[in-house]
Amino acid sequence: MVFRDKKGHSFEVRAYREEDYGRLWDMYVRFSPKAKFQGMPPCEDKACEKWLKGLLEGGENYLAWRGNKVIGHVVVLPDFSKGDAEYLIFVDRENRGLGVGWALTLVVIERAEELGLQNIWLTVDAYNFRATRLYKRCGFTFSQEYRSPSERMMVYSCGCGHGA
Repeated sequence: MVFRDKKGHSFEVRAYREEDYGRLWDMYVRFSPKAKFQGMPPCEDKACEKWLKGLLEGGENYLAWRGNKVIGHVVVLPDFSKGDAEYLIFVDRENRGLGVGWALTLVVIERAEELGLQNIWLTVDAYNFRATRLYKRCGFTFSQEYRSPSERMMVYSCGCGHGA
């Protein structure tokens, strides 16, 4: 799918393919800041590579592309026994705040609904107001069951017609 960012520049979102690994790895090599929230993405190359391969093997992965450069990565990690999935998103620094995260999130929500999942959940730094606004705009709500001074859990209920 092709989207336009807030500056009017186009970017594409599509499912990850094995041949994309090198470009995705390049995004994580230059990613900043590393390990800011819950240690993701890991700082050390070996740990980061292991972490990334785990996401690619265990989840539904989508990449945002501008030309031949990966500018964002989103993954849902389904737990079909519970009917839910964990959601993780990473957008490179120069493309944050432009609508890339919004587009990636909408693609993942659509995919989660196709998979028949009931909920998508995430944890967010309690002071990451930009991310929280994005998640709310896409239909996520705060979970009252999960409380921590440093992070909050948000949940999207699939099939409810949320999203912008």
